[in-house]
Amino acid sequence: MIMKLITKENKRLIKYIMNKKLNPALFMAILMTSVFCFYQCTNNEELFTPGDGIADFANLQEVHDTLTQNDTVQLQILDPTIENELNGPGGIRLVFPANSCTISGGGTPVAPYTVKLIEIFKRGDMIKHNIQTFAAEDPLVSGGMFWVKVTDATGAELQFTGVQAILPRQTDAAGYENSMQYFVGTNQTAPSGPVLSWGPGSADLSFDEDAGTNGEYTIWNILGGWSNCDAFYELLDEDATQFSVRVTNALDYTNTQVFFALNDFTTVAALTTVEGDALKTYTASIPTGATGKIMAISLIDGELYFASQDVTISGDDVFELEVAAGTVEQLDTLLSSLD
Repeated sequence: MIMKLITKENKRLIKYIMNKKLNPALFMAILMTSVFCFYQCTNNEELFTPGDGIADFANLQEVHDTLTQNDTVQLQILDPTIENELNGPGGIRLVFPANSCTISGGGTPVAPYTVKLIEIFKRGDMIKHNIQTFAAEDPLVSGGMFWVKVTDATGAELQFTGVQAILPRQTDAAGYENSMQYFVGTNQTAPSGPVLSWGPGSADLSFDEDAGTNGEYTIWNILGGWSNCDAFYELLDEDATQFSVRVTNALDYTNTQVFFALNDFTTVAALTTVEGDALKTYTASIPTGATGKIMAISLIDGELYFASQDVTISGDDVFELEVAAGTVEQLDTLLSSLD
């Protein structure tokens, strides 16, 4: 065994020792120390066990935060005394009238202002951000959503009024363009924690077929936080159904989420109701015959597991998924494929 552990480095050491004509006892002490250290290093699991690349998470919101940590862009208003039009990289334009930003409770904001913006048009990005397109238990068809926060040079958060958001038509919402309404973010309770959902906003919204390259929606007076351009899904009573998903190896649903991304329209449902050993959609919220992808995301002993499956909804279906360990990067790639 000792001879097998004598590496090239050991041989160089032995040659050096022999040339120096050291005391034999000292020679053996040095040799055995070298061999022992080499053995310890090669058998230390913390040093030599390759990492599996799977991060540990305390809860599923940490997974979503990791997936979306680079999604926020920062824009600037240098002179707030004039109208400013800001362009997000995803195509959303924000129009700030002159002197439209104020500090709650009074005071004068200090320029320049920083405008933080998140733009979402794709189903996969909605799931990354832990978002569904539902108002209460009613499904919505999205024309695009975004998040806005404005701060001044001191870091004070600003309120604003009269700010317009102009969204290019990018989503699958054919036939719903002229039915779009303004919605603002609200939370829906799920076993794994809150899921971002939607409630009615008070601003006017219009659609111009001829604007931009493919038509544009304009929200005429947005609020800070989450905003959404949505239409209620026209679901006939006789076509409405529901389904369940059983994640067979999930310990419980406090650390497991299931989403459904509809193929025909930009609609995402979070399954938020526990029924027996499965998660269920809202009753009569899914069209019979719909096709799409179900996505399960789970934490098992703090490690990330997930799975997906293409499905067709027949009515009162019970689908089964077994989640498998994977990395955040792999989950990101999978969700990015959901346009």
